[in-house]
Amino acid sequence: MKYFTLFGFFILSSFITTSSASPNGSELLSQTFEKRNQCKCSFAIADFNSGPVKGVVTFSQDESGCTEVAGIFSRGFNDTHASYGFKIVDECNRELFDLSNGLNITPDGCGGTNAFRHKFNINIDCNSNGFLTKTLHNNKRNCHSDNKLRKRLPNGAITTQNGQSSGYAGLTK
Repeated sequence: MKYFTLFGFFILSSFITTSSASPNGSELLSQTFEKRNQCKCSFAIADFNSGPVKGVVTFSQDESGCTEVAGIFSRGFNDTHASYGFKIVDECNRELFDLSNGLNITPDGCGGTNAFRHKFNINIDCNSNGFLTKTLHNNKRNCHSDNKLRKRLPNGAITTQNGQSSGYAGLTK
């Protein structure tokens, strides 16, 4: 009986210690899952397979809406002294996002680039401000010279050399 009383006292003191160390109510639970499942996981790619620039850039969105951007180019980066960049643009080539600073694209000396990767606090398609969903205009006649109605094209990606566009690829999911 003496051991049973001692064991009961130990269990009771464990419960009291645990409950006093935890925050009150559901405060802990509401913060635990706050950043999870805000967005669906999503993947997009920009395949630079035509024109002067050859390479691939991938976009991987996690549940919190952040996007990991990674890529490499094999051609189009011959000038090792130039400043290179990477931007997401709409169908009229207007800048939506400039990812140049985070990616730090550097030539490898053989016409391509070293591999690059960075996690950005922007999303692919989690809300209306994502790579694939953001629009600067709703007018389908806004940037076309023939003034015909057109289906809106997807947003794309461009590489820049000294601030000028040097390669384009559409973004596909």
